[in-house]
Amino acid sequence: MATLGDKLVDKRIVERNIAKGLISKQEYEQHLTDLRDREGTYDHVEIDPGDSQDDLQAE
Repeated sequence: MATLGDKLVDKRIVERNIAKGLISKQEYEQHLTDLRDREGTYDHVEIDPGDSQDDLQAE
């Protein structure tokens, strides 16, 4: 069985990988359980609507 890598558990293709037997449903569920909670670890970014590319092209 393959090791758990980002490509095996990518949510866009994980069901296909489970169907192919590359990863089991239990391994995938354990992977999800082991993920850290990253809530609150992001940076808040403010965007000024006046700085859009459309405004630059119009000038």
